[in-house]
Amino acid sequence: MPMIRSVIFDVGNVFVRWSPSEVIWRTFDLEPQSEENLRRADAMFRSPIWISLNLGQLTQVEAEAAYQTQFGLTRDETATLFFHVMDHQEPIDGTQEIARRLKHAGYRVFGLTDNVHEIVAHLKSRYQFWELFEGAVVSAEVGMTKPHEAIFHHAIKTYGLAASQTVFLDDVQANVDGARSVGMEARLFTTASRCEQDLCALGLSF
Repeated sequence: MPMIRSVIFDVGNVFVRWSPSEVIWRTFDLEPQSEENLRRADAMFRSPIWISLNLGQLTQVEAEAAYQTQFGLTRDETATLFFHVMDHQEPIDGTQEIARRLKHAGYRVFGLTDNVHEIVAHLKSRYQFWELFEGAVVSAEVGMTKPHEAIFHHAIKTYGLAASQTVFLDDVQANVDGARSVGMEARLFTTASRCEQDLCALGLSF
C-alpha cells in the first residue's frame, strides 16, 4: 500500500452538520422527517437553484429571489431559510482535532467541498477548522461538483498531489467512489472515531 502523505476532508457532515430536513423544520415548522418536510427539502436543496449556487453561478441574493419566484416564498421566508442554512451547521465532534493532529504530524491537510461562497465565508468566520487546510477546493469557486472526476483531478493538479498517496474522506458513498475513480484512497466518514480508525488502518501515524 502506498504511503499516505495527504488527507482531503469534505466539510458538510464531516466538520459541520448538514441537514436539509432540519433547515426545513426550522424555517417552516414542518415536523422533522415527515413526508412534507422531506418533500420540501428534496425540492429546495436538489433544485437547479441550489445546484447553481454550488457551482458559483448565482449569489445568495440571486438565489433568494429565484426561490421566491419558483416556490412562492416571501422575502422573510427566504431570509429565514438562509439564516438556518448557516446557523444549523454546528461542529462534528472530534474532526477538527484529527485534522490538527494530522497537520502537526506532517501530513498535508486539505478541504474539498460542494459549497456556496456565502456559506464558506460564514464557516471561516465562525470556526477555526478552515485554518488547518493547506488549501481547499470549493465547488462554487471552481465550477465543478462531486462526484465528478474533474474536481478531484483539479485538486491533484492544483496542489501537486500524488493520487495514490492521498486519502479522501466524505460522508457520501458516491463521492468516495468518485475519488477512488481517479486513484485516491477514500473512506466513508461516519464519525470522527471511525475516521481515526480508518486512517490508522491506512498506516497514518498521528
